[in-house]
Amino acid sequence: MYAEQTRADLVTAARKLFVDDGFANTSVEAVTGAARVSKGTFYSHFPDKKAMFAELYTELLEQVGALGDATCEAIRAARPDQPAMTAVADLTHAFLRRTIDDPLHRELMVQAPSVLGGQYRHINDTVAQPPIERLLTVLAERGELQPDVPVATVARLLLAGLCEGNQIIAAAADREEALTRTFHAISLLMSGLAADVISARG
Repeated sequence: MYAEQTRADLVTAARKLFVDDGFANTSVEAVTGAARVSKGTFYSHFPDKKAMFAELYTELLEQVGALGDATCEAIRAARPDQPAMTAVADLTHAFLRRTIDDPLHRELMVQAPSVLGGQYRHINDTVAQPPIERLLTVLAERGELQPDVPVATVARLLLAGLCEGNQIIAAAADREEALTRTFHAISLLMSGLAADVISARG
């Protein structure tokens, strides 16, 4: 229990420092100082600070994936005459909205490509993409997607768009305006996936 608490303290300290100072400007000494533990204790839990960042980023994507899976369940429970694309739009907006409302989400998403390098793609592919594939599969089962949509390819493209959307919003002088613009752009892209009857219904 002591070891678990120590690890939790390290992670809590790193979260704040990565947001306030950025990954590059956060040293292991800063993390251990904020957590009030020794460097040796740090290295007994993490091989380096990149591994800690990867864990935080993975945890973030798992949380978002859980929201996606909850949306899947809500769509499965919806009546056949209730268009599911509205729920998907709400989920998309909620994800982009976190860029403004959640500093940890914003900074981890912004810093992840440069900090993690090739590991960034691996984490996205294994943690973030599967929930999107599951969501697209549910939509296809309900007949709300165009026929023969290549689910894995579309999921990867949508994920890339969401990640880039985070970058656009985070870098904007007016983040609210950037959110509106980015959400509209992604919605237009997603509307091309909708079955004709859904597109016509709006």
